[in-house]
Amino acid sequence: MSAYKQFLSTDVIVAPLVVNKSFSFEGSASFENNNLLRLSAVNYNSTSSNFFNSASAVFSSSISQGGLYNSIKQLYYTNYIPNPISGSTYTVNYLGQTVEDDSLTNVYSRFYNYEQTSLFQTSSVGYTSNYGFERYYNTSSGARIQMLSIPKNLFGDYINPNTFYFKLEGLKTGGFAIVIDNGEGILISGSQTVGIINYSHGTVIFTNLSYLPQIDENLQNAINLTCSFQSSRTIYETQYKCTIRPDEFNFSLNPSLISGSTNGTLYNFVTSSYFSPYVSTVGFYNENQELLMVAKLGQPLPTSATTDTTILVNIDK
Repeated sequence: MSAYKQFLSTDVIVAPLVVNKSFSFEGSASFENNNLLRLSAVNYNSTSSNFFNSASAVFSSSISQGGLYNSIKQLYYTNYIPNPISGSTYTVNYLGQTVEDDSLTNVYSRFYNYEQTSLFQTSSVGYTSNYGFERYYNTSSGARIQMLSIPKNLFGDYINPNTFYFKLEGLKTGGFAIVIDNGEGILISGSQTVGIINYSHGTVIFTNLSYLPQIDENLQNAINLTCSFQSSRTIYETQYKCTIRPDEFNFSLNPSLISGSTNGTLYNFVTSSYFSPYVSTVGFYNENQELLMVAKLGQPLPTSATTDTTILVNIDK
């Protein structure tokens, strides 16, 4: 009889499992309670208090609007900003070859901007195409950018494409704005491209604010706003294959098998060659034979005297 049995490497299988969960938030209180940050960015290099976002429960200090503007530009838009050398040709030596870019070509294309699609994107606001998307960033002095930051504990590994929805009712301009994502990392309001969403960062950036006056003026103080999306998270399922051979675990320690009237003697049927115990619990032990966890079967399972009995235990973590 074997009291313990060692797992083999072939008995343990770890497999990824992707799970999804939908979230919906309504009202400013719901946003604040769940740490969805509403931030404003301005193209203005100043440390004045007039150019800081208000402090949030998540942060102990304020966030510079000018610093946020430059961070967004560096992370997501650097390759889509036109060549600053206007009216001249930019020449660079690349791998022994001379490459010339005209004044409308971006010279920062060496950066990685976390594009959410391999489809062609452009920096032109007026650009229209069946296969291209606008990635426009206003670089004029005083340009304003609005941003919604979703915490990682909500979006998990990433926000599922085509699931983001945002609505804000205007306080100053009236009306309302509805923004969705197109599944390729681009924000759409009606037929207009109004910004980008990075699914794996949880960042939603509204750039073409001329189409979104409600968001431009009211995002920080809006009360009537709604946001919903579906998150995705990968968990790992470990499967343990517990195999009982016919000559293993063929004796039961159940105290009901002992006759109390015969001073601890087993009942006769227990010692019969036809006796086959039932399995109701599987215990997992470490190298020191310390019990770590217990798996309970839905109903007792009889072991076989002629073939292997296999019990599969799945653990998600």
